[in-house]
Amino acid sequence: MKITIAGSGAMGCRFGAALFDAGHQVTLLDGWRAHVTAINQAGLRVTDATGTRVIAVAAQGFPDVTAVADTAQVADLVIVFAKATATAAVAAAANAVGAIGPSTLVLTLQNGLGNIEALLAYVPAARLLAGTTTLGTELLGPGRIQALGSGETILGPLPSGSAPAVTATEAAELIAATLAAAGISVRVVPNALAAIWAKVAFNCVMNSLCSIGSIPVSALARYDGFDALAGSILDEVAAVARAEGVTVDTAAVLRLMRAQFDPSASGDHLASMLQDLMHGRPTEIAHLNGAIAARAAARGLPAPVNATVSRLIGLLEATWSSRVNRLRQDPA
Repeated sequence: MKITIAGSGAMGCRFGAALFDAGHQVTLLDGWRAHVTAINQAGLRVTDATGTRVIAVAAQGFPDVTAVADTAQVADLVIVFAKATATAAVAAAANAVGAIGPSTLVLTLQNGLGNIEALLAYVPAARLLAGTTTLGTELLGPGRIQALGSGETILGPLPSGSAPAVTATEAAELIAATLAAAGISVRVVPNALAAIWAKVAFNCVMNSLCSIGSIPVSALARYDGFDALAGSILDEVAAVARAEGVTVDTAAVLRLMRAQFDPSASGDHLASMLQDLMHGRPTEIAHLNGAIAARAAARGLPAPVNATVSRLIGLLEATWSSRVNRLRQDPA
């Protein structure tokens, strides 16, 4: 199968490496030139519990339309892993380099809200699948990632609004079988939106709180008020989701978060939002807590906790370079 990974950061590289090892023709498409160059010159270096291995997978930068005529091949599957802030740009790049054809399946496993709407400009709903993944992965530098712990990937078709979309369900099953054969734990759900909203709820708590506290996931277990604070965020998320026709099981989301505190799972993982702050990159806050606050306001619903969390992350984005390092403080 010809597979393009659109947005080949930490998670995109992890999936790309697994699919390449399983025998698929994989191309990593990304806008970070140093990353693309490192992969093409020395391979993708993947570090996990067993050590470090080098994957000789191909990478392509965008926009690189000048080389399209000679090198572009329509993909059977495009998996989008870009940050939500870059979805439109990455989708446009995948389209420009010829990866998206008339029968290409597109799967988004991104965080946040708004990705589906951006992708529908390039692929019809019948060929757009969506889902989430809880695999923990960190980008160590150009061409280098670290795969942390285990996790599950969930995917499915978009709601059709009428009779079930049989072809979309079959496509979801095909993609799931492909991922499973590559060693990725995966299951298919009948409605992708429920899974996406559950992950949004998860990230509105975990990504944001870990970023505000500048702590790894497992450190949240030390805070006795975690359940109460998480509950306040989750209740607002669930209310907005309910207004949009989706049910979020907040108790199940809370259980999933607590399971991540174990270092053998993703406890030592640094949340992607915190990694963005540390590297001076824009965060996805506008597509998480910020999106909840905005959608709540549009519907006349209260969401003061998510609005405050969004503003706090905005404060960190604007001032991170001035952050006081604990090691610089007087130990006395």
